[in-house]
Amino acid sequence: MLIGALGGAVYWLAAQLWPANVAVILAMAATGLLAGQIRVAASPDRIDWLSGLFFLLIKYNALMALSAAKLPFAVPANLTLGFIMICGYAASYALLVLGVAARPEKTAVKLSAADLCLALLIGFAPAALLGIPGLTGLAAAILVSLGFVAFLKVKRSAGSRDLLDMGQPLAEASFYLGALASWRFI
Repeated sequence: MLIGALGGAVYWLAAQLWPANVAVILAMAATGLLAGQIRVAASPDRIDWLSGLFFLLIKYNALMALSAAKLPFAVPANLTLGFIMICGYAASYALLVLGVAARPEKTAVKLSAADLCLALLIGFAPAALLGIPGLTGLAAAILVSLGFVAFLKVKRSAGSRDLLDMGQPLAEASFYLGALASWRFI
């Protein structure tokens, strides 16, 4: 009952910002996480497949809702969603580069501060072109990524490449959800 109540609460809160299909997927993911059906990783080297499925469903539903969005500049028909996807992927992979560069392992890729700043600039710049929705999506992706890295440090799993790779779809889905939430109010 408690898990169902919490799932219902997640649905209600999510429905305040997103369409019902997105809110349902988020509620399903929350109840799956609470019930132990979704794990961050079954072992340090393997991402649970159900987690990946929920990321895919969240991204699909958020992108479908974003397909009706209007950009602050003119683009040919049906290119809006493609541009939003460029922004989401660029931001999420820039955050992945940041996570990989911050790995504590001696075998981790070492980037200079200039290289890291360039990767973040290239990854974050497209979001600025979307205006408020893009910046809101970027902020959501950054906040969720920072929370995920903190979670990994608590779990002492920050060195696992598979777990760091899980941060990319998490950041991408967060970008789309943040952008979608703000687009509803513009």
